[in-house]
Amino acid sequence: MKRLKAFLLTGMLLLTGCTPAQEESTESEPITVYKALPLPDLYMEIPERFATTSSELYEEYYICEDASIICTEDTEDAPYGSVYDYAISALTEYQKITTTLELMGNELLYADNLAVQTLEFRYSIGEGEDALKMTCMVGYVTDTESMYIITCKSKQDTYDEYRADFESVLTSLSFVK
Repeated sequence: MKRLKAFLLTGMLLLTGCTPAQEESTESEPITVYKALPLPDLYMEIPERFATTSSELYEEYYICEDASIICTEDTEDAPYGSVYDYAISALTEYQKITTTLELMGNELLYADNLAVQTLEFRYSIGEGEDALKMTCMVGYVTDTESMYIITCKSKQDTYDEYRADFESVLTSLSFVK
């Protein structure tokens, strides 16, 4: 669960353009770099309009203007049982770090004989005119040894432009054999 919190927090930071604050110290502290796509066991099709990029926090993820697709892997609490329970726990963690959160959908999608638990929600960070307002479609799938979290998000006012792309990514998932 600690790793899940770290994924969620760094995802939020990535969206806002923030990077971890560096405290002045004589020793340098290593920055955790999260392994993102491509993951060795999971395949997904990324829409052509999304460009591959990287950041200080993620080795590889995909962007198109204000939209992003990030896939992370959680192996800390393996073996995993209920993907639904994991997704609801993740939603609870999102609620703790956002100002507002509205669940729009909770659906099971099928991709290559995989059941992908999806949550679709709006959230804001901050208040007033300066609030960051985002919408996410997050897919969760497990092979029991790892939980894969595919986070597709954009600003609320452009989300409808990307929703079909996000759904196509989640329905293209398959495990590499």
